[in-house]
Amino acid sequence: MFRIQRLAVVSLLLSMVAVVGAAEKSGAVKTTKNPKDGAEMVLIPAGQFLMGTTTGEVDTQFVDTGLPVDWKKHAEDEAPRHPREVKAFYLYKYEVTNAQYRAFTAATKHRTPPHWKGADFLKGRADHPVVEVSWDDASAYCRWAGTQLPTEAQWEYAARGKSHRRLLVLGRKPGRVYPWGNKWDRKLSNNASLHAGKDLVNAETWNVWYKGKQKANYPLTTRGGSFPRSISPFGIHDMAGNAWEWCRDHQLEYQSKAKPTKSTLRARRGGSWANVALHIRSADRQGAPQDNLNIYTGFRCMKMP
Repeated sequence: MFRIQRLAVVSLLLSMVAVVGAAEKSGAVKTTKNPKDGAEMVLIPAGQFLMGTTTGEVDTQFVDTGLPVDWKKHAEDEAPRHPREVKAFYLYKYEVTNAQYRAFTAATKHRTPPHWKGADFLKGRADHPVVEVSWDDASAYCRWAGTQLPTEAQWEYAARGKSHRRLLVLGRKPGRVYPWGNKWDRKLSNNASLHAGKDLVNAETWNVWYKGKQKANYPLTTRGGSFPRSISPFGIHDMAGNAWEWCRDHQLEYQSKAKPTKSTLRARRGGSWANVALHIRSADRQGAPQDNLNIYTGFRCMKMP
C-alpha cells in the first residue's frame, strides 16, 4: 500500500513538471517592443529556480563533453547551488545588434567599437550582436534605451527555466544545463567547436583551430536567431554562444559578504563564438574588468514590467 502511494506521489510530481514544461514550450509568451530601439522583449514570468552547479553535475558534464579534468577549476565559482526567486521581467529576445548600437552611437555620439573603424564592417552584419563593447558601454546603451543589464540571477533563470516548487525544496531539477536541454551538441549554437567541425576538448586543439582562422574574418558572430533549436525555455535566443553577455552584477562568490570595489570584475554569461562546451553552459560565469573591450563580448537588456 505504501509503495503504491509513493508511486502515486512520484507520478503526480512528474505530471506537474510536465505541465510546467509544456507551458514553457507552448509558445504562449507575452512580448512587446521597446519603442526606443525596436527590440523585441519577452516577458519572463516570476518563478523559482536552482542557481549554480554541484560538483557531481560538473563531473557528469565533463564526462559528456570529453573536456580535460584540469578545466574543472573554471567551474568552481558556480557553487554552491542555491534556490533563487525571480520577479517577472522583460528580456530582449535577441542580443543587442550592430544596427541598434549604431543608432545609439549616432544619437548620443558615444564611442563606437574599435573594430568598426577603417572598414565597412557592418555590411552584412547589421543584425549580428554588437561586440567589443565594455560594461560601461553596455550600461550607457541600456540607459539610453530605458532599460538595464540583467542580473546574473535573471540571466540564468531566463536561460535554464524554472524549477518546480517541490523539486526545488528537494534540491532537484535545477533547470537545463544548456538553454536547449542537458546534452551537449555543438551544432545547436555558435561556438568554437561548431566552426572547427569537431568538439574541441583541450587547449591544444582549441589553439590549433584559433590560430588557423583568418583573423580578418573575426568576430565570427552570426545573425541573431540563427539557431532556433537552442532557444531557452522562455523563448530567448542565443543565450549559448555567439557573444558573451554582460550582467549588471559584480562577480563575487555566491555566499561572499565582501563589498565590491572598482577593481572587482563584472559578470558575463553565455559564452561566445570562440568558446567550447564548458563556457556555453547556463551556469557558467566568467568575469572581466568593466572597461574591458574584446571581440567576444556583447550584451542584451532587460526591463521591469
